[in-house]
Amino acid sequence: MKITRELVQRLRHDLRAGLASLRLGTAQAAGRALEETERLRLRLEMQKIDQRLADLYKDIGERAVDMKERGAEVDHIIEDADIIRLVGEAQALQETRKQLEDEMASIGREE
Repeated sequence: MKITRELVQRLRHDLRAGLASLRLGTAQAAGRALEETERLRLRLEMQKIDQRLADLYKDIGERAVDMKERGAEVDHIIEDADIIRLVGEAQALQETRKQLEDEMASIGREE
């Protein structure tokens, strides 16, 4: 009977250790999945910003070329209210993109 009792105790111990290991592995996998989900969300947000920046750059260029074709001086083009507004929007988006890059870089380092 002593052998059976020791065997049962060992099985019980091994089962508990296995379950603890399983819980730990599950928690780690869930944490990695959350990190990847957050990275994906940030990448998608950055793609939206990149597209908006491309549109703004195109608008700025078209406005400048249109003004130049109409004979505007370079000083007037640089001081144009629409161009100044569009450049301001582009700078704000660049700052937002930088913040997203920093946030993405910090994912996973917070452990």
